[in-house]
Amino acid sequence: MDNNELIDLLAHCALRDQKALQSLYQKTSAYLNAVAYRIVGSKECSNEVLQDAFVQIWENAQNYSPNQALPLTWMSSIVRYRAIDKIRREKRHNNRLGGEDEEHAILNVCGGTEPDVALENLCLSEDLESCLDQMNEKFKKSIKLAYLYGYSREELVGILGANLNTVKSWLRRGSIKLKECLQNNYD
Repeated sequence: MDNNELIDLLAHCALRDQKALQSLYQKTSAYLNAVAYRIVGSKECSNEVLQDAFVQIWENAQNYSPNQALPLTWMSSIVRYRAIDKIRREKRHNNRLGGEDEEHAILNVCGGTEPDVALENLCLSEDLESCLDQMNEKFKKSIKLAYLYGYSREELVGILGANLNTVKSWLRRGSIKLKECLQNNYD
């Protein structure tokens, strides 16, 4: 996907151009639906998340700034937050697995039995995978678990065996390194 084309489509969406939204959806929906699916683990739920996300993208297109994030990164974060919101809403109605059971449920969805195996099995773009491979292992795991599986910082504390401030630091520093690497790949 061409970033300039996506930036242009988002700008037209900000001007309420419905054909631009349709084109944006056609170009990005498969990728964004995969992001949602990795978090919610259900095709039906991921479709709902995607629909909610595109409503939010449409409503907030005027707030998108190419200087702040790549278009697909901005849209992916909207999808991620919608997916996490969906999980949180469902948590209120269902008893969610806790602690180790939750980690094992997520890992089983990924086809692995160990966190390292599950993380390596993720289907990521070549550039993203390359950038993640350049990171230290703690940054890499925290980024993947948070942004691909939708774990909160508090949940990562238990999974990664670190305190909250350390997890926040790994996520922040890892995100900065990832952004720099991806920007270098697209420059």
